[in-house]
Amino acid sequence: MEECPQHIRVVVSEAKTMWPEFIVSDVSKLGECEFYLISEMNCQLIVHHPYRTLLELQSALNLAADEVSLTWSIVNDHYLTDLSLLFPPHVIAVTAIFLALVLKPSHTGLQAAANTVAALANAAQSVKDVPLADSPALSPAQEKVQHLIKWLAEGEIDIKAMVDCTQEIISLYEVWEQYSEKTCKEQIARFVKARGLDK
Repeated sequence: MEECPQHIRVVVSEAKTMWPEFIVSDVSKLGECEFYLISEMNCQLIVHHPYRTLLELQSALNLAADEVSLTWSIVNDHYLTDLSLLFPPHVIAVTAIFLALVLKPSHTGLQAAANTVAALANAAQSVKDVPLADSPALSPAQEKVQHLIKWLAEGEIDIKAMVDCTQEIISLYEVWEQYSEKTCKEQIARFVKARGLDK
C-alpha cells in the first residue's frame, strides 16, 4: 500500500515465518507473482483514494488539525475492510469526517456514533427544508456537526451509502475492541486439531 510500503525481502521473510512449507526464499518469485496477478486482472484495478476529497473538504467544513488527523486515521483504517471496493472515495472521506466529528466531542464510544448515524439517515431529508439556526447554546463541536449535516443535506452525497460505510467502520472498531490474540490462537488451534490438520 502506498502509505506503508514494505520491502519485498521483509514480505518474503514474514511469509516464510508464517508458512514455511509454502514459501521459498527467492524474492524474485514474489515479484514475478505480482506481475502475473496484474496481468491476470488485465490491469483493471484502479483504486481512487479518499485523501484528495478529505483535503478539499478540510477548508470547506472548517476542520481543525486534530479533526483532520482523526479523519485521516479513520481513512487509513478503512483499508482493512473492502469499503474502497464498494463505495466511491468521496463517500468514504465524508463518512470519516462525520465519524471524526461525532466521536471526538463526547468520547462516549461507538454506540453514540451508531445512534447519530441512524438519526442522520432519518433526518437528512427534513434538514434540506429547515434553515440552520444559529443557537448560542450549541458548542463549537455541535455546530460543526450541524454544519456537516446541512452540507450533506444540500449536497448530492448518497446518504444510504454513507450510513452503510459508517456501519462497516463502526463494526471494524467493535471487532478491534473485542479482539484478543490469545483467544484467536486458541480457536485456530482448536479448529486445526478438530479437523486433524495438525498431523
